[in-house]
Amino acid sequence: MRLFKNTIITLSLIFAFLTSEAQQKKIPVNDFTAILHEETLNKVFGAIGTIKGTNEYEVMLIKGKYHWTVMNPKMEIRKDSSRFLCDAKVEVGPFEYTTKVPGIVKINYDEKKNEIQVKITKAVFEIYTFIFNKKVHIKDIDIAEYLTEPFIFEGPKTMATDFEFMMPDSTMKHIYIQPSTCEMEVRYREIVTRCEVQVSDKPFKPTAPVVPKPATTPPAQKTTVPSTTTISNEPKK
Repeated sequence: MRLFKNTIITLSLIFAFLTSEAQQKKIPVNDFTAILHEETLNKVFGAIGTIKGTNEYEVMLIKGKYHWTVMNPKMEIRKDSSRFLCDAKVEVGPFEYTTKVPGIVKINYDEKKNEIQVKITKAVFEIYTFIFNKKVHIKDIDIAEYLTEPFIFEGPKTMATDFEFMMPDSTMKHIYIQPSTCEMEVRYREIVTRCEVQVSDKPFKPTAPVVPKPATTPPAQKTTVPSTTTISNEPKK
């Protein structure tokens, strides 16, 4: 009898544990899926055109100008860490070289704005020259400071649809479908946004636009790009 009671208590505890675990597990959001491939992001660089800059320098009483140009820019989308890669061609007086530039990419989905945001946060390379056969550092250039705005893509929340369905009594039923909750996942070479959808036979109420709160403190001054730095739309040579 005691063994039977102990068995019942044990089974009750196991059931309670499993029920608690099931309640804590998040219901998957997978009614609707939108995919943004890394190839799309890299096509944006082709539309941006040439990214280049120039400025004056002075080291060891030697004055001159340096020029740099970004070549072969691309993004690699990965689950654990996405990155930006390019080559930087640098000209310092008669001295010229090309260097590889690794960078960091941050990917975010703003559900309120319904925006997928892809931004280069860091991509640093060195400007240097040689004086009397000695390497002399001039400056570090961070390409992220010149590409301050993220790549913004509209999210899937606007992909609503509706259709008519004929009932057995020959009456027409109007069905409305719209995404509701959405969440983003970064996979190998693609950004996946999954959505839960709402389905109704009545039109949905329009969503109120997001109104930003008035600033309580003066906004920080935005860093401007030097006038000597240009981002042109000339085709790459």
